[in-house]
Amino acid sequence: MLDAAGADGTMPSAARKPTPEQRQKLAPEIENLIWGLFGPNDRPFFDRSEIAPVALDEFVQCDEVFEETFRFLDALTGIWNQRRPGRPLKPFTQDRQPKEIAMPMVLPVLSETPVSRREESKAGDESAPTEANIEETSAMPFPHPPDTPTPGSAQGSPGQVPAASTAPAKPPEPRASFQLPNGKVGVDYAARIEGRDAEGRPVRIRDVRIPDGLGLSFDPDSGELRGTPALDGDHRLPLSWYLDEKTRYSGECLLIVNPDPKSLWKVIEPPDGSPYLKPHADRRLLTGRGFSIAAASRRGRSHEHAGTFRDDDFFIGHDAQTQWSLILVADGAGSARYSREGARLAVTSAGAHLSEALAGEIGARMTAALDGWEADPEGVAQAMGAEFHYLFHKAGTLAVQSIEQEARSAGTEVRDYATTLLAAAVKRRDSETFLATFWIGDGAIAAYGPRGRVRLMGTPDGGEFAGQTRFLDHVALADQAFAKRIGIGRYADLSAVMLMTDGVSDPRFETDNGLNDPAKWDGLWGDIAPLMASPEPDRNLVDWLHFFTPGHHDDRTLALLW
Repeated sequence: MLDAAGADGTMPSAARKPTPEQRQKLAPEIENLIWGLFGPNDRPFFDRSEIAPVALDEFVQCDEVFEETFRFLDALTGIWNQRRPGRPLKPFTQDRQPKEIAMPMVLPVLSETPVSRREESKAGDESAPTEANIEETSAMPFPHPPDTPTPGSAQGSPGQVPAASTAPAKPPEPRASFQLPNGKVGVDYAARIEGRDAEGRPVRIRDVRIPDGLGLSFDPDSGELRGTPALDGDHRLPLSWYLDEKTRYSGECLLIVNPDPKSLWKVIEPPDGSPYLKPHADRRLLTGRGFSIAAASRRGRSHEHAGTFRDDDFFIGHDAQTQWSLILVADGAGSARYSREGARLAVTSAGAHLSEALAGEIGARMTAALDGWEADPEGVAQAMGAEFHYLFHKAGTLAVQSIEQEARSAGTEVRDYATTLLAAAVKRRDSETFLATFWIGDGAIAAYGPRGRVRLMGTPDGGEFAGQTRFLDHVALADQAFAKRIGIGRYADLSAVMLMTDGVSDPRFETDNGLNDPAKWDGLWGDIAPLMASPEPDRNLVDWLHFFTPGHHDDRTLALLW
Protein backbone atom coordinates (compact mmCIF):
# COMPACT_ATOMS: atom_id res chain seq x y z
CA MET A 1 0.00 0.00 0.00
CA LEU A 2 1.49 3.35 0.84
CA ASP A 3 5.12 4.33 0.73
CA ALA A 4 5.86 1.91 3.57
CA ALA A 5 5.25 -1.03 1.19
CA GLY A 6 8.10 -3.24 0.18
CA ALA A 7 9.24 -3.92 -3.35
CA ASP A 8 6.54 -6.53 -3.75
CA GLY A 9 3.84 -4.17 -2.52
CA THR A 10 3.28 -5.95 0.80
CA MET A 11 2.99 -4.13 4.10
CA PRO A 12 5.15 -5.02 7.08
CA SER A 13 3.02 -6.94 9.55
CA ALA A 14 3.90 -4.53 12.35
CA ALA A 15 2.86 -1.42 10.39
CA ARG A 16 -0.24 -0.51 12.37
CA LYS A 17 0.37 3.24 12.76
CA PRO A 18 1.75 5.66 10.16
CA THR A 19 5.29 6.87 10.52
CA PRO A 20 5.87 10.64 10.63
CA GLU A 21 7.07 10.51 7.03
CA GLN A 22 3.97 8.62 5.91
CA ARG A 23 1.74 10.98 7.84
CA GLN A 24 3.25 14.02 6.18
CA LYS A 25 3.14 12.59 2.65
CA LEU A 26 -0.22 10.83 2.80
CA ALA A 27 -2.21 13.41 4.76
CA PRO A 28 -3.92 14.96 1.71
CA GLU A 29 -4.89 11.57 0.23
CA ILE A 30 -6.21 10.15 3.48
CA GLU A 31 -8.09 13.35 4.27
CA ASN A 32 -9.61 13.21 0.79
CA LEU A 33 -10.73 9.63 1.42
CA ILE A 34 -12.42 10.60 4.69
CA TRP A 35 -14.14 13.59 3.08
CA GLY A 36 -15.47 11.25 0.41
CA LEU A 37 -17.61 9.53 3.03
CA PHE A 38 -19.46 12.81 3.57
CA GLY A 39 -19.46 14.08 -0.03
CA PRO A 40 -19.17 15.78 -2.35
CA ASN A 41 -20.41 12.94 -4.58
CA ASP A 42 -23.70 11.55 -5.77
CA ARG A 43 -24.04 9.06 -2.94
CA PRO A 44 -22.04 10.01 0.16
CA PHE A 45 -22.02 7.38 2.87
CA PHE A 46 -22.84 9.82 5.69
CA ASP A 47 -25.44 12.59 5.79
CA ARG A 48 -23.68 15.74 6.95
CA SER A 49 -26.66 18.10 6.65
CA GLU A 50 -27.02 18.42 10.44
CA ILE A 51 -23.28 18.63 11.17
CA ALA A 52 -21.66 22.01 11.76
CA PRO A 53 -18.85 22.61 9.23
CA VAL A 54 -16.39 23.41 12.03
CA ALA A 55 -17.13 20.14 13.83
CA LEU A 56 -16.78 18.13 10.62
CA ASP A 57 -13.49 19.80 9.71
CA GLU A 58 -12.09 19.07 13.17
CA PHE A 59 -13.23 15.43 12.88
CA VAL A 60 -11.58 14.92 9.48
CA GLN A 61 -8.28 16.33 10.78
CA CYS A 62 -8.33 14.31 14.03
CA ASP A 63 -5.27 12.11 14.57
CA GLU A 64 -7.40 9.17 15.67
CA VAL A 65 -9.48 9.32 12.47
CA PHE A 66 -6.29 9.55 10.37
CA GLU A 67 -4.74 6.50 12.06
CA GLU A 68 -7.89 4.38 11.82
CA THR A 69 -8.19 5.21 8.10
CA PHE A 70 -4.52 4.29 7.66
CA ARG A 71 -5.20 0.90 9.29
CA PHE A 72 -8.21 0.42 7.02
CA LEU A 73 -6.07 1.01 3.93
CA ASP A 74 -3.41 -1.28 5.40
CA ALA A 75 -6.00 -4.07 5.74
CA LEU A 76 -7.30 -3.56 2.19
CA THR A 77 -3.76 -3.76 0.87
CA GLY A 78 -3.17 -7.02 2.72
CA ILE A 79 -6.31 -8.59 1.24
CA TRP A 80 -5.32 -7.48 -2.26
CA ASN A 81 -1.81 -8.88 -1.91
CA GLN A 82 -3.19 -12.25 -0.80
CA ARG A 83 -5.54 -12.43 -3.79
CA ARG A 84 -3.25 -10.85 -6.36
CA PRO A 85 0.33 -11.68 -5.42
CA GLY A 86 2.92 -9.94 -7.52
CA ARG A 87 0.53 -7.15 -8.53
CA PRO A 88 0.95 -4.52 -5.82
CA LEU A 89 -1.47 -1.63 -5.44
CA LYS A 90 0.05 1.79 -5.79
CA PRO A 91 -1.53 4.86 -4.14
CA PHE A 92 -2.78 7.67 -6.32
CA THR A 93 -1.30 10.95 -5.08
CA GLN A 94 -1.95 14.54 -6.07
CA ASP A 95 1.35 14.80 -7.95
CA ARG A 96 0.92 11.51 -9.87
CA GLN A 97 -1.42 11.41 -12.86
CA PRO A 98 -3.04 8.07 -13.83
CA LYS A 99 -1.55 6.70 -17.02
CA GLU A 100 -3.73 6.04 -20.00
CA ILE A 101 -3.49 2.33 -20.87
CA ALA A 102 -4.31 1.14 -24.36
CA MET A 103 -6.05 -2.24 -24.10
CA PRO A 104 -5.49 -4.32 -27.28
CA MET A 105 -8.51 -6.00 -28.77
CA VAL A 106 -8.30 -9.75 -28.31
CA LEU A 107 -9.58 -11.61 -31.36
CA PRO A 108 -10.04 -15.38 -31.72
CA VAL A 109 -7.44 -17.10 -33.93
CA LEU A 110 -9.11 -19.01 -36.71
CA SER A 111 -7.58 -22.27 -37.93
CA GLU A 112 -8.75 -25.30 -39.77
CA THR A 113 -8.36 -27.44 -36.70
CA PRO A 114 -10.14 -26.16 -33.58
CA VAL A 115 -7.80 -25.81 -30.66
CA SER A 116 -8.86 -25.29 -27.06
CA ARG A 117 -7.63 -22.22 -25.23
CA ARG A 118 -5.57 -24.30 -22.87
CA GLU A 119 -3.94 -26.24 -25.76
CA GLU A 120 -3.44 -22.98 -27.68
CA SER A 121 -1.65 -21.55 -24.69
CA LYS A 122 0.67 -24.55 -24.52
CA ALA A 123 1.35 -24.63 -28.26
CA GLY A 124 1.88 -20.93 -28.72
CA ASP A 125 4.27 -18.31 -27.42
CA GLU A 126 5.35 -18.77 -23.82
CA SER A 127 4.23 -15.23 -23.09
CA ALA A 128 0.66 -15.94 -24.21
CA PRO A 129 -1.89 -15.39 -21.47
CA THR A 130 -3.16 -18.34 -19.51
CA GLU A 131 -6.83 -19.24 -19.37
CA ALA A 132 -7.30 -17.24 -16.20
CA ASN A 133 -5.58 -14.20 -17.68
CA ILE A 134 -7.65 -14.39 -20.85
CA GLU A 135 -10.81 -14.37 -18.81
CA GLU A 136 -9.65 -11.35 -16.87
CA THR A 137 -8.73 -9.45 -20.04
CA SER A 138 -11.81 -10.30 -22.10
CA ALA A 139 -14.61 -12.49 -20.90
CA MET A 140 -16.00 -12.87 -24.47
CA PRO A 141 -14.39 -12.74 -27.97
CA PHE A 142 -14.90 -9.35 -29.59
CA PRO A 143 -16.89 -9.41 -32.87
CA HIS A 144 -15.27 -8.10 -36.01
CA PRO A 145 -16.05 -4.44 -36.48
CA PRO A 146 -17.43 -3.64 -39.98
CA ASP A 147 -14.20 -2.07 -41.17
CA THR A 148 -11.90 -4.69 -39.66
CA PRO A 149 -10.18 -6.88 -42.25
CA THR A 150 -11.36 -10.45 -42.09
CA PRO A 151 -8.92 -13.33 -42.02
CA GLY A 152 -7.79 -14.27 -45.51
CA SER A 153 -8.39 -10.87 -47.05
CA ALA A 154 -5.80 -8.96 -48.99
CA GLN A 155 -4.83 -6.98 -45.92
CA GLY A 156 -4.16 -10.01 -43.81
CA SER A 157 -3.52 -13.67 -43.82
CA PRO A 158 -5.50 -16.42 -42.12
CA GLY A 159 -4.50 -16.87 -38.52
CA GLN A 160 -3.02 -13.39 -38.19
CA VAL A 161 -4.37 -10.65 -35.90
CA PRO A 162 -3.94 -7.09 -37.19
CA ALA A 163 -1.88 -4.86 -34.93
CA ALA A 164 -4.00 -2.67 -32.71
CA SER A 165 -3.84 0.97 -33.67
CA THR A 166 -3.58 3.32 -30.72
CA ALA A 167 -3.88 7.09 -30.75
CA PRO A 168 -1.04 9.00 -29.13
CA ALA A 169 -1.67 9.59 -25.41
CA LYS A 170 -2.86 13.08 -24.58
CA PRO A 171 -0.56 14.86 -22.13
CA PRO A 172 -2.21 15.10 -18.71
CA GLU A 173 -3.56 18.53 -17.82
CA PRO A 174 -1.59 20.29 -15.09
CA ARG A 175 -3.15 20.24 -11.67
CA ALA A 176 -3.02 22.80 -8.88
CA SER A 177 -4.26 23.03 -5.32
CA PHE A 178 -5.76 26.13 -3.72
CA GLN A 179 -6.23 27.33 -0.16
CA LEU A 180 -8.36 29.93 1.59
CA PRO A 181 -8.70 30.69 5.32
CA ASN A 182 -12.10 30.05 6.88
CA GLY A 183 -14.63 32.86 7.09
CA LYS A 184 -17.52 33.54 9.44
CA VAL A 185 -21.03 34.70 8.68
CA GLY A 186 -21.45 38.42 9.29
CA VAL A 187 -17.73 39.15 9.72
CA ASP A 188 -15.80 41.14 7.10
CA TYR A 189 -13.60 38.86 5.00
CA ALA A 190 -10.57 39.59 2.81
CA ALA A 191 -8.15 36.82 1.86
CA ARG A 192 -5.94 35.95 -1.09
CA ILE A 193 -6.43 32.61 -2.80
CA GLU A 194 -3.12 30.78 -2.57
CA GLY A 195 -2.53 28.35 -5.44
CA ARG A 196 0.40 26.11 -6.37
CA ASP A 197 0.83 23.49 -9.06
CA ALA A 198 2.07 19.93 -8.51
CA GLU A 199 5.69 21.15 -8.61
CA GLY A 200 5.06 23.79 -5.99
CA ARG A 201 5.10 26.77 -8.35
CA PRO A 202 2.67 29.61 -7.56
CA VAL A 203 -0.16 30.03 -10.04
CA ARG A 204 -2.22 33.07 -11.02
CA ILE A 205 -5.98 33.06 -10.49
CA ARG A 206 -7.85 34.50 -13.46
CA ASP A 207 -11.45 34.41 -12.27
CA VAL A 208 -13.65 32.74 -9.65
CA ARG A 209 -17.31 31.76 -9.91
CA ILE A 210 -19.00 32.74 -6.64
CA PRO A 211 -22.46 31.40 -5.68
CA ASP A 212 -25.29 33.90 -5.54
CA GLY A 213 -25.99 35.22 -2.09
CA LEU A 214 -22.61 34.30 -0.61
CA GLY A 215 -21.78 37.97 -0.16
CA LEU A 216 -18.26 37.88 -1.63
CA SER A 217 -16.57 39.16 -4.75
CA PHE A 218 -13.24 38.38 -6.42
CA ASP A 219 -10.58 40.96 -7.29
CA PRO A 220 -8.40 39.51 -10.11
CA ASP A 221 -5.68 42.13 -9.60
CA SER A 222 -4.97 41.15 -5.99
CA GLY A 223 -6.32 37.60 -6.15
CA GLU A 224 -8.47 38.32 -3.09
CA LEU A 225 -11.98 37.34 -2.08
CA ARG A 226 -13.65 40.24 -0.27
CA GLY A 227 -16.95 40.97 1.37
CA THR A 228 -19.10 39.81 4.26
CA PRO A 229 -20.09 36.12 4.09
CA ALA A 230 -23.84 35.62 4.36
CA LEU A 231 -24.10 31.82 3.98
CA ASP A 232 -22.38 29.27 6.21
CA GLY A 233 -21.21 25.89 4.99
CA ASP A 234 -18.61 24.40 2.62
CA HIS A 235 -18.50 26.33 -0.65
CA ARG A 236 -16.53 24.86 -3.57
CA LEU A 237 -15.63 27.76 -5.83
CA PRO A 238 -14.88 26.90 -9.50
CA LEU A 239 -11.99 28.96 -10.84
CA SER A 240 -9.58 29.28 -13.75
CA TRP A 241 -5.84 29.74 -13.47
CA TYR A 242 -2.68 29.90 -15.55
CA LEU A 243 1.08 29.67 -15.27
CA ASP A 244 2.28 31.28 -18.47
CA GLU A 245 -0.34 34.02 -18.89
CA LYS A 246 -1.62 32.13 -21.98
CA THR A 247 -3.09 28.72 -21.25
CA ARG A 248 -6.05 28.62 -18.89
CA TYR A 249 -6.80 25.66 -16.67
CA SER A 250 -9.77 24.83 -14.50
CA GLY A 251 -9.72 24.19 -10.77
CA GLU A 252 -11.69 24.57 -7.59
CA CYS A 253 -11.07 26.06 -4.15
CA LEU A 254 -12.85 25.16 -0.93
CA LEU A 255 -14.08 28.03 1.25
CA ILE A 256 -15.47 27.08 4.64
CA VAL A 257 -17.75 29.70 6.18
CA ASN A 258 -18.49 29.10 9.84
CA PRO A 259 -21.93 30.10 11.12
CA ASP A 260 -22.51 33.08 13.36
CA PRO A 261 -22.17 31.60 16.88
CA LYS A 262 -25.29 33.45 17.96
CA SER A 263 -27.32 31.57 15.36
CA LEU A 264 -26.38 28.22 16.91
CA TRP A 265 -28.09 28.97 20.22
CA LYS A 266 -31.54 27.44 20.57
CA VAL A 267 -34.42 28.93 22.55
CA ILE A 268 -36.24 26.10 24.32
CA GLU A 269 -39.08 26.35 26.79
CA PRO A 270 -38.81 24.50 30.15
CA PRO A 271 -40.86 21.30 30.45
CA ASP A 272 -44.57 21.70 31.11
CA GLY A 273 -45.57 21.22 34.70
CA SER A 274 -42.21 22.31 36.13
CA PRO A 275 -42.38 23.68 39.69
CA TYR A 276 -41.55 27.29 40.56
CA LEU A 277 -42.52 28.86 37.26
CA LYS A 278 -40.65 32.08 36.55
CA PRO A 279 -40.83 34.50 33.60
CA HIS A 280 -37.77 34.57 31.37
CA ALA A 281 -37.39 38.33 31.82
CA ASP A 282 -38.42 40.82 34.49
CA ARG A 283 -38.07 44.58 34.91
CA ARG A 284 -39.20 47.43 37.15
CA LEU A 285 -38.81 51.20 37.37
CA LEU A 286 -39.19 53.52 40.39
CA THR A 287 -38.73 57.28 40.47
CA GLY A 288 -38.04 59.60 43.41
CA ARG A 289 -37.08 63.20 44.01
CA GLY A 290 -34.14 63.77 41.69
CA PHE A 291 -33.32 60.10 41.08
CA SER A 292 -34.65 56.88 39.55
CA ILE A 293 -34.20 53.18 40.24
CA ALA A 294 -34.38 50.59 37.46
CA ALA A 295 -33.87 46.84 37.54
CA ALA A 296 -33.83 44.28 34.72
CA SER A 297 -33.23 40.54 34.65
CA ARG A 298 -33.03 38.18 31.69
CA ARG A 299 -32.62 34.44 31.11
CA GLY A 300 -29.17 33.65 29.76
CA ARG A 301 -28.46 31.90 26.46
CA SER A 302 -27.19 28.79 28.25
CA HIS A 303 -30.55 28.48 30.01
CA GLU A 304 -32.42 29.17 26.76
CA HIS A 305 -30.41 26.47 24.99
CA ALA A 306 -30.98 23.93 27.78
CA GLY A 307 -34.66 24.78 28.24
CA THR A 308 -34.28 25.80 31.90
CA PHE A 309 -35.54 28.75 33.93
CA ARG A 310 -33.88 32.03 34.84
CA ASP A 311 -32.16 31.63 38.23
CA ASP A 312 -31.56 35.35 38.92
CA ASP A 313 -33.94 37.62 40.82
CA PHE A 314 -34.13 41.17 42.20
CA PHE A 315 -36.01 43.50 44.58
CA ILE A 316 -36.19 47.31 44.48
CA GLY A 317 -38.11 49.62 46.79
CA HIS A 318 -38.40 53.27 47.81
CA ASP A 319 -40.13 54.88 50.78
CA ALA A 320 -41.34 58.33 49.74
CA GLN A 321 -41.72 59.43 53.39
CA THR A 322 -38.31 58.41 54.73
CA GLN A 323 -36.48 58.65 51.36
CA TRP A 324 -34.71 55.33 51.97
CA SER A 325 -34.26 53.20 48.84
CA LEU A 326 -33.46 49.50 48.57
CA ILE A 327 -31.81 47.43 45.83
CA LEU A 328 -31.23 43.66 46.09
CA VAL A 329 -30.10 41.11 43.49
CA ALA A 330 -29.61 37.34 43.82
CA ASP A 331 -28.11 34.66 41.59
CA GLY A 332 -29.32 31.09 42.14
CA ALA A 333 -26.64 28.40 41.88
CA GLY A 334 -26.63 26.72 38.47
CA SER A 335 -25.99 23.34 40.11
CA ALA A 336 -29.02 23.64 42.43
CA ARG A 337 -32.25 22.49 40.77
CA TYR A 338 -34.55 24.95 42.56
CA SER A 339 -32.14 27.86 42.95
CA ARG A 340 -34.52 30.10 40.98
CA GLU A 341 -36.90 29.86 43.92
CA GLY A 342 -34.06 30.28 46.40
CA ALA A 343 -33.09 33.56 44.72
CA ARG A 344 -36.69 34.78 44.78
CA LEU A 345 -37.15 33.87 48.44
CA ALA A 346 -33.87 35.56 49.38
CA VAL A 347 -34.62 38.94 47.80
CA THR A 348 -38.29 39.04 48.85
CA SER A 349 -37.67 37.97 52.48
CA ALA A 350 -34.62 40.17 52.99
CA GLY A 351 -36.18 43.05 51.06
CA ALA A 352 -39.37 42.98 53.12
CA HIS A 353 -37.44 43.05 56.42
CA LEU A 354 -35.13 45.89 55.31
CA SER A 355 -38.08 47.93 54.02
CA GLU A 356 -39.94 47.57 57.30
CA ALA A 357 -36.90 48.41 59.43
CA LEU A 358 -35.89 51.50 57.45
CA ALA A 359 -39.47 52.78 57.49
CA GLY A 360 -39.48 52.48 61.29
CA GLU A 361 -37.26 53.25 64.24
CA ILE A 362 -33.97 52.01 62.73
CA GLY A 363 -34.45 54.15 59.66
CA ALA A 364 -35.17 57.21 61.80
CA ARG A 365 -31.99 56.63 63.81
CA MET A 366 -29.91 56.26 60.67
CA THR A 367 -31.35 59.47 59.25
CA ALA A 368 -30.53 61.32 62.44
CA ALA A 369 -27.02 59.90 62.45
CA LEU A 370 -26.45 61.21 58.95
CA ASP A 371 -27.16 64.74 60.22
CA GLY A 372 -24.00 64.51 62.33
CA TRP A 373 -21.73 63.06 59.66
CA GLU A 374 -19.92 66.34 58.94
CA ALA A 375 -19.05 66.87 62.60
CA ASP A 376 -17.75 63.34 63.28
CA PRO A 377 -17.51 61.28 60.06
CA GLU A 378 -15.46 58.46 61.61
CA GLY A 379 -17.65 58.06 64.68
CA VAL A 380 -20.90 58.26 62.73
CA ALA A 381 -19.66 55.78 60.15
CA GLN A 382 -18.72 53.32 62.90
CA ALA A 383 -22.07 53.67 64.63
CA MET A 384 -24.05 53.30 61.41
CA GLY A 385 -21.89 50.35 60.43
CA ALA A 386 -22.84 48.55 63.65
CA GLU A 387 -26.54 49.23 63.03
CA PHE A 388 -26.44 47.95 59.49
CA HIS A 389 -24.36 44.93 60.54
CA TYR A 390 -27.25 43.87 62.75
CA LEU A 391 -29.86 44.82 60.14
CA PHE A 392 -28.28 42.89 57.26
CA HIS A 393 -27.52 39.88 59.46
CA LYS A 394 -31.15 39.70 60.48
CA ALA A 395 -32.30 40.07 56.87
CA GLY A 396 -29.95 37.26 55.77
CA THR A 397 -31.14 35.01 58.60
CA LEU A 398 -34.79 35.50 57.61
CA ALA A 399 -33.92 34.70 54.00
CA VAL A 400 -32.22 31.44 55.02
CA GLN A 401 -35.16 30.51 57.22
CA SER A 402 -37.64 31.08 54.39
CA ILE A 403 -35.57 28.78 52.15
CA GLU A 404 -35.38 26.10 54.85
CA GLN A 405 -39.14 26.26 55.35
CA GLU A 406 -39.77 25.86 51.62
CA ALA A 407 -37.39 22.88 51.43
CA ARG A 408 -39.26 21.15 54.27
CA SER A 409 -42.63 21.80 52.62
CA ALA A 410 -41.41 20.46 49.27
CA GLY A 411 -39.56 17.49 50.81
CA THR A 412 -36.28 18.52 49.22
CA GLU A 413 -32.80 19.56 50.39
CA VAL A 414 -31.92 23.11 51.44
CA ARG A 415 -28.94 23.03 49.08
CA ASP A 416 -31.38 22.71 46.17
CA TYR A 417 -32.20 26.41 46.74
CA ALA A 418 -28.63 27.77 46.97
CA THR A 419 -28.28 31.45 46.06
CA THR A 420 -26.11 34.53 46.44
CA LEU A 421 -27.42 37.82 47.85
CA LEU A 422 -26.28 41.42 47.30
CA ALA A 423 -28.12 44.33 48.95
CA ALA A 424 -27.82 48.10 49.23
CA ALA A 425 -29.71 50.65 51.34
CA VAL A 426 -29.40 54.10 49.76
CA LYS A 427 -30.36 57.63 50.86
CA ARG A 428 -29.85 60.65 48.64
CA ARG A 429 -29.65 64.25 49.83
CA ASP A 430 -29.04 66.75 47.10
CA SER A 431 -25.59 65.88 45.72
CA GLU A 432 -24.73 63.54 48.62
CA THR A 433 -25.40 59.81 48.47
CA PHE A 434 -25.14 57.50 51.49
CA LEU A 435 -25.18 53.76 51.04
CA ALA A 436 -24.82 50.70 53.23
CA THR A 437 -24.24 47.37 51.48
CA PHE A 438 -24.21 43.62 52.12
CA TRP A 439 -22.35 41.27 49.75
CA ILE A 440 -22.25 37.47 49.79
CA GLY A 441 -21.32 35.60 46.63
CA ASP A 442 -20.06 36.82 43.26
CA GLY A 443 -21.31 39.71 41.16
CA ALA A 444 -20.56 43.32 42.09
CA ILE A 445 -21.75 46.38 44.04
CA ALA A 446 -20.23 49.73 43.10
CA ALA A 447 -20.56 53.45 43.74
CA TYR A 448 -19.64 54.84 40.34
CA GLY A 449 -18.75 58.37 39.31
CA PRO A 450 -17.96 60.92 38.42
CA ARG A 451 -16.16 59.63 35.32
CA GLY A 452 -12.85 57.95 36.16
CA ARG A 453 -13.84 57.01 39.74
CA VAL A 454 -15.33 53.86 41.21
CA ARG A 455 -15.57 52.47 44.75
CA LEU A 456 -16.25 48.77 45.10
CA MET A 457 -18.34 48.11 48.20
CA GLY A 458 -16.80 44.69 48.85
CA THR A 459 -15.04 41.75 47.25
CA PRO A 460 -16.63 38.91 45.26
CA ASP A 461 -16.47 35.49 46.86
CA GLY A 462 -14.46 33.04 44.77
CA GLY A 463 -13.66 29.36 45.12
CA GLU A 464 -10.69 27.19 44.23
CA PHE A 465 -12.05 26.70 40.71
CA ALA A 466 -13.61 29.03 38.16
CA GLY A 467 -17.33 29.52 38.69
CA GLN A 468 -17.23 28.70 42.41
CA THR A 469 -18.57 31.11 45.02
CA ARG A 470 -20.12 31.30 48.48
CA PHE A 471 -23.86 31.08 48.97
CA LEU A 472 -26.22 32.44 51.60
CA ASP A 473 -26.49 29.95 54.47
CA HIS A 474 -26.06 29.65 58.25
CA VAL A 475 -22.33 28.99 57.87
CA ALA A 476 -21.77 32.28 56.05
CA LEU A 477 -23.89 34.18 58.58
CA ALA A 478 -21.99 32.66 61.54
CA ASP A 479 -18.58 33.47 60.05
CA GLN A 480 -16.51 35.73 62.32
CA ALA A 481 -15.54 37.71 59.22
CA PHE A 482 -19.17 38.58 58.51
CA ALA A 483 -18.47 42.26 59.27
CA LYS A 484 -16.25 42.41 56.17
CA ARG A 485 -19.36 41.81 54.11
CA ILE A 486 -20.81 45.16 55.22
CA GLY A 487 -19.86 48.36 53.40
CA ILE A 488 -20.58 51.97 54.47
CA GLY A 489 -19.95 55.07 52.37
CA ARG A 490 -21.02 58.68 51.82
CA TYR A 491 -20.08 60.19 48.47
CA ALA A 492 -20.58 63.40 46.54
CA ASP A 493 -21.53 63.62 42.87
CA LEU A 494 -22.10 59.91 42.28
CA SER A 495 -23.32 59.00 38.83
CA ALA A 496 -24.94 55.74 39.94
CA VAL A 497 -25.11 52.97 42.52
CA MET A 498 -25.00 49.64 40.64
CA LEU A 499 -25.65 46.04 41.70
CA MET A 500 -25.23 43.15 39.27
CA THR A 501 -24.97 39.37 39.13
CA ASP A 502 -21.91 37.70 37.62
CA GLY A 503 -23.76 37.29 34.32
CA VAL A 504 -23.00 41.00 33.83
CA SER A 505 -19.80 41.45 35.84
CA ASP A 506 -17.89 38.50 34.35
CA PRO A 507 -18.14 39.47 30.66
CA ARG A 508 -17.71 43.18 31.40
CA PHE A 509 -14.82 43.02 33.90
CA GLU A 510 -13.49 39.43 33.62
CA THR A 511 -11.26 39.57 36.75
CA ASP A 512 -11.11 41.18 40.20
CA ASN A 513 -8.50 43.56 38.81
CA GLY A 514 -10.95 44.47 36.07
CA LEU A 515 -13.58 45.28 38.69
CA ASN A 516 -11.20 47.85 40.15
CA ASP A 517 -10.45 49.44 36.78
CA PRO A 518 -12.31 52.79 36.45
CA ALA A 519 -11.91 52.68 32.66
CA LYS A 520 -14.03 49.52 32.46
CA TRP A 521 -16.73 51.16 34.58
CA ASP A 522 -16.57 54.21 32.31
CA GLY A 523 -17.17 51.87 29.38
CA LEU A 524 -20.14 50.22 31.06
CA TRP A 525 -21.69 53.55 32.00
CA GLY A 526 -21.11 54.80 28.47
CA ASP A 527 -23.18 51.87 27.17
CA ILE A 528 -26.13 52.17 29.55
CA ALA A 529 -26.36 55.93 30.26
CA PRO A 530 -28.21 56.59 26.97
CA LEU A 531 -30.69 53.87 27.92
CA MET A 532 -31.34 55.56 31.26
CA ALA A 533 -32.25 58.80 29.49
CA SER A 534 -35.08 57.13 27.54
CA PRO A 535 -38.75 57.03 28.62
CA GLU A 536 -38.53 53.28 29.43
CA PRO A 537 -35.05 52.61 30.81
CA ASP A 538 -36.07 49.30 32.38
CA ARG A 539 -37.30 47.93 29.05
CA ASN A 540 -34.14 49.09 27.33
CA LEU A 541 -32.05 47.40 30.01
CA VAL A 542 -33.76 44.06 29.36
CA ASP A 543 -32.87 44.34 25.67
CA TRP A 544 -29.31 45.43 26.43
CA LEU A 545 -28.75 42.43 28.70
CA HIS A 546 -28.93 40.20 25.61
CA PHE A 547 -25.46 41.36 24.47
CA PHE A 548 -23.23 38.61 23.09
CA THR A 549 -19.83 37.80 24.60
CA PRO A 550 -18.27 34.43 23.68
CA GLY A 551 -18.03 32.13 26.69
CA HIS A 552 -20.43 34.17 28.83
CA HIS A 553 -24.04 33.04 28.54
CA ASP A 554 -25.36 33.06 32.12
CA ASP A 555 -28.49 34.81 33.41
CA ARG A 556 -27.98 38.57 33.75
CA THR A 557 -29.41 41.01 36.27
CA LEU A 558 -28.56 44.70 36.66
CA ALA A 559 -30.18 47.14 39.11
CA LEU A 560 -29.11 50.73 39.62
CA LEU A 561 -30.00 54.06 41.19
CA TRP A 562 -28.95 57.14 39.23
